[in-house]
This record gives sequence, structure tokens and C-alpha cells, in this order.
Amino acid sequence: MIDGIGKDWEWLSFLARYCAGKNIGKAFCDDVKWWALGIAALVVVIVVSWIFGRIARAYGRWNHRRLSAKIADAETMKQTVWSGHDAHLTSSDQRAQRRSEK
Repeated sequence: MIDGIGKDWEWLSFLARYCAGKNIGKAFCDDVKWWALGIAALVVVIVVSWIFGRIARAYGRWNHRRLSAKIADAETMKQTVWSGHDAHLTSSDQRAQRRSEK
């Protein structure tokens, strides 16, 4: 495998040297240039999609925490308390209410 990678590297370095000189206008070098641009664009698309995925995941977590906090705030809890349920009262108020019922 390392031998194959070495041969590929030699081929790529030959292409770079061949096309970097006065042969840059030849059709073969144009093909190599478009392939290189296509590969670079693909790498950019992959990196950008990974970054946007991370941002979307972070936004989703933040939005979930925000909505969960909105559900549990005091005003919302007061609106959703059942009639007759005294969990929103403090313990001393609950004791006073029980004493007054006796």
C-alpha cells in the first residue's frame, strides 16, 4: 500500500512540474487543472456542509433548551396549575390553608 501511495505521489509531482512550466496551455494540463478544481470544490463543499451541520446541531440544542426553559417558567406554571392543586403555594401557605379548613 505504501508503495502504491509513493507511485501516486510521484505521478502527482510529475503532473505539477509538467503543467507548472511552459506546458500550462496544453489540453492535458487543462484537463488536470479542471480535475484539480473539481476535487478542491468537492472538498470545500464537504467542509462547509460539516460546519453547517455542526452549527445546525448547536442551534437545535440551544432551541430545545430555550423551549424547555420557556415551558418551566413561573408564569407558564401558574397558567397550567390544576384547579384545587396547591403545588404553587409555599409550604407555609399550604399549612395555613389546611388549618383554616379544620
